[in-house]
Amino acid sequence: MSIGPTFAGTLLLAISAVAFAQTSETKPPNVGSNPSPAGGHYSAGAQDQVEILTDTMGVDFGAYMTQIVKTVRQNWYTIMPPSVGPPILKQGKVAIKFVILKDGTVSGMGLDTSSGDVALDRAAWGSITASSPFPPLPEEFPGGILGLRFHYYYNLEPEPYFKISPSTDVRVPAGSNLQFSASGKALTDAWVDWSISGSGCSKSACGTISNSGLYTAPVDIPNPPTVIVEAKSWTNGPVLTVKATSRVSVSITADSKTTNVQTTSH
Repeated sequence: MSIGPTFAGTLLLAISAVAFAQTSETKPPNVGSNPSPAGGHYSAGAQDQVEILTDTMGVDFGAYMTQIVKTVRQNWYTIMPPSVGPPILKQGKVAIKFVILKDGTVSGMGLDTSSGDVALDRAAWGSITASSPFPPLPEEFPGGILGLRFHYYYNLEPEPYFKISPSTDVRVPAGSNLQFSASGKALTDAWVDWSISGSGCSKSACGTISNSGLYTAPVDIPNPPTVIVEAKSWTNGPVLTVKATSRVSVSITADSKTTNVQTTSH
């Protein structure tokens, strides 16, 4: 079956918005560097989203995830039922959870979210079984398994995993306040940590942000006039893990003394 642009089938992985589970035994300082793609939620643009559910032990799984998601997506497209195309354009979303063993073998598959349509569920399930075995886990990974949750969307827009609002061309007068908020699936059973940094400033010289996301722009413009407002979604458990990160680039102009805000997710 040839799958064209007549329907929207989205397998969520996230090369720009993926969340790998990265372990941190203590809460990081309020100002810190962005975690590598080896921790949290990993996204491939507007298209892909896959959650890593187990500890990556500091190993970057970016290349590995890109490879296996490509394989799963190709198999999924091949076995999609005709009902997802016109004129029916069947809608639904499916989530499948499983683990990959050290040798690439798939184990412990389970239907985490059903679309309510057997054909749609079967296509998603088959995309995993047809892809097994996957390549062996990276040699540098000391763990025995990699737990994953794949999300599939049929003719539906993917739900945002983690984003900051406001998001586009927001202007803040220097020295004044702007309330930021975070939303998305990454906030399920999680809490948000806000921080601010800049290459031409440090601490309060970059402005300040409260635990609730209330940002106060600096009165004195740093050089270069750009700071980063960052939100991280954290989960509590046996260990503290980062689920996702979003950043806001804040440009402070000298003429009008306003702050330009643009939002990106990582």
